[in-house]
Parts: sequence; structure tokens; C-alpha cells
Amino acid sequence: MLYVLSLLGGIALLTLGGEALVRGAVSGAERLGVSALFTGLVIVGFGTSAPELVVSVNAALDNKPDIAIGNVVGSNIGNIMLILGLCALIYPLTTRLEALKRDGLVMLLATLLFIVLGFSGTLGRLDSVLFLAGLVGYLVWAYLSERQGVPNVDLQADATAPATRPLSTPWIVAGVVGGLALLIGGSQ
Repeated sequence: MLYVLSLLGGIALLTLGGEALVRGAVSGAERLGVSALFTGLVIVGFGTSAPELVVSVNAALDNKPDIAIGNVVGSNIGNIMLILGLCALIYPLTTRLEALKRDGLVMLLATLLFIVLGFSGTLGRLDSVLFLAGLVGYLVWAYLSERQGVPNVDLQADATAPATRPLSTPWIVAGVVGGLALLIGGSQ
């Protein structure tokens, strides 16, 4: 019974944390004039990956690398096939073709890099440097290309009514930080 309650509590924390993070991130993006796509890539994308990061780091520390790798690969498959599939079923998803080409190319290259490096049977420190350098390069490229691109109007696609989004800076920060904390707590 304790395990069932822990599981339900974790799901509740993940749900509340995800909602707070998205509301805070969208409000912050609107305030800063940052595109919704870049906000989704950086704040929401990394924030909602926080539970996976915690699980994978704990697995690596416990000397259970198969769990860490399975978590990452399974999460990516679930994000692409399950989450995008369900969201597109609910409401058609639109984005700029340039952004889709950029992000799809990087996702494909990251997957290929993982496959190539994984053939050795071990992902080591040099491999991690390649992954992290690729991440930094991608974030810089995405930021620069989003600054030059046409403003993305998808901010209003969020079903949350503008009146329920946090408007002041303290509420935005509380939403993002609190949401991340709840996501990490829920992942435990």
C-alpha cells in the first residue's frame, strides 16, 4: 500500500510541477519576448527532463548503467511517439519549417552519435564531453536562429488562460523554480 501511495504522490507532484513550470516559462517568455519554441526547448524541455536526469544519475551512482541508458532511450521514444502523437491527436501541432529542420537534424545527429558511440559497449568521459559540447553548440545555434527568426505565435496555443498565468517576476521565478523542485521531488 505504501508503494501505491508513493507512486500516486509522485504522479501528483510531477503533474503539479509540470503545470507550474509551463505556466512560469510561458509567462517569462512572453515578458522577455522569447519565442515559445525556444522556451519549450530550453526551460520546459530541460525542466521536464529533470526527473529523468535524477533517475539516470542515481542509476549511474548505483552502478546500474542499463537503467540510465534505458531511461534516456525510452524517454526519447515516449516523447516522440507517445507525447507528440497524443498532442497532435488533441490539437494540430504547428511550427516553423526552419526550426523543425534545425531541431530534427540535431535530434537525428544526437541519435546517430549515441548509436555510434554505443557500439563500443561503453559510454565514457570522452563520450560525455562530445554530448555536452554538442548540447552547448545546439543551444547557441537555436538561440541565435530564434532571435533572427519570425516571432513564434504558438505562445497562445497553450490552453492556459492568460489571466491564470503568473504575471509578476516573483511569480514567474516561483513557477519555474517551484515546478522544477516538484518535478525532481516527484521523480524520487
